[in-house]
Order: sequence, then C-alpha cells, then structure tokens
Amino acid sequence: MPSHPKDRPAEPADPFQMLAGGVEGDPLLMLDCVVEEYARMGLEADEIVALFEDPQFLATHGLRSLFGVEATRERVLSVLSRCGILRVTASAAPPTAPFPCKRS
Repeated sequence: MPSHPKDRPAEPADPFQMLAGGVEGDPLLMLDCVVEEYARMGLEADEIVALFEDPQFLATHGLRSLFGVEATRERVLSVLSRCGILRVTASAAPPTAPFPCKRS
C-alpha cells in the first residue's frame, strides 16, 4: 500500500503528485467561499463557472457534480450579486522634477 506523500521523505524520482481527498463540512458554504475567492481575484461569473466545469479542478468540479450545472451557476451568480467582483485600476503618476537643493 503506497504511503501518503506527507508521511514520507521527498525523493528525486518522486513525481510530487497532487492527491485529493474529501473533507467533512458544508459543501454549500465551500461553494460560496470558492466563488468569493475567485471574485476577489477579479474573475467574472462566466470564468468562475468555467472552473466548475473543468474536471482538472477537483474541488470545483466535485461541487458542480454534487449540486448540478444549473444550481451551481445560480449559486455563483447569487454570491457575486452579494459580494461583487474586485476591480483594481493601477496608474503611475508622471515623474516630477527633483526638489531643488539649497546650499548653505
């Protein structure tokens, strides 16, 4: 029986594969938290829903399998209507002339 990666030392040939496992808790709360996290990263509703459709994202895809396509989309939209999507605009001020040096 293979050991869990956290229980064995790292070896040069170790592929460091990610292993997923279930955890106890409220899956609806998890869905809400995941959506809020992606919204704070600036993702739009369609981008977040796409993460739930991609089987390579085990947690989000698992939640979609649990709740169904339409219920997941509705929940994403509901969470976004409550928390919004973070928007950031960065701008740089034009350089200013250096302060004149006063010599005494």
